[in-house]
Amino acid sequence: MAVTWVRNDQADWQILDVTGRDPADSASARHWVEDRIAMLGEAHRIDTLLVVGELLENAYQHAGGPTQVRLRLQHEPCEVTVAVADTDSGALRLRAPDDDGGRGLLLVDQICLAWGVSYHDEGKLVWGRIG
Repeated sequence: MAVTWVRNDQADWQILDVTGRDPADSASARHWVEDRIAMLGEAHRIDTLLVVGELLENAYQHAGGPTQVRLRLQHEPCEVTVAVADTDSGALRLRAPDDDGGRGLLLVDQICLAWGVSYHDEGKLVWGRIG
């Protein structure tokens, strides 16, 4: 997976550009997040990794793969915001779980203080805030 780490013009955001479209590439993005949240307590690390894993999985499964992973840390009080961008403009929806899935956004909804979707010309950004 070809990736480039850059900082964007918004203060405190770290951004990983993702170019791979293979779901196996999500491990690299999860490791990138894990390295940046290593100083957090165990509960925050676990919740953050669960949320970013679900957002990445959704991007690979429903949107052709992610284009970016974004991360913002706030220490007092501890709060982590993760976001995954993709090029699909389709609407997200919580759905009833079945044999094919449907649990990912329900999990994100339960773990996050807030989560949502921002649509833009190039697709969408799905984010979650963990506290």
